[in-house]
Amino acid sequence: MSKISAILIGGLFGGLPWAFLVWPSLEGNIWYITTYIIGLISITVLMFFEKIITKRTPYGNEILGKLKGFKRFLETAEKPQLEALVNENPEYFYNILPYTYALGVSDVWMSQFETIALQAPNWYVGYDTFSMKEFNHFMNDTMKSAQSAMSSSPSSDSGGGSSGGGSGGGGGGSW
Repeated sequence: MSKISAILIGGLFGGLPWAFLVWPSLEGNIWYITTYIIGLISITVLMFFEKIITKRTPYGNEILGKLKGFKRFLETAEKPQLEALVNENPEYFYNILPYTYALGVSDVWMSQFETIALQAPNWYVGYDTFSMKEFNHFMNDTMKSAQSAMSSSPSSDSGGGSSGGGSGGGGGGSW
């Protein structure tokens, strides 16, 4: 009974609107029909490959496991362990920082270092003495600005002509 009802519902909501709305617009031009058929073939091929392709390779599973473990470490590392890592490599915090942003744990990572003495990176310019709280605020503001700049579209206002000489654009002269 469910197959019959699926065919009836599919025909009612898919077949009839297609027959009365889509097919008449396709009949008028051979290119429309060709494009429609190519689209149907493409969708069929994609559905076929979606069924036979494995979702993730063993190597992909291994990397995913390592990433999840690294993220767990970033979220749960204890102060003595972090101090040992910083003593071994003073740049450790800053070397790991980009990964914390990519994994979405930067605030947790920075809060773990609030009581650990770190030198400010040479590229950081602050107004007061260096503190992790101030640095965290600086980085969050910087990341929000970068995200905003990357997600906004460029201005549609363009000036000047295409190949004129001199200032002010315009023209269309030859080179």
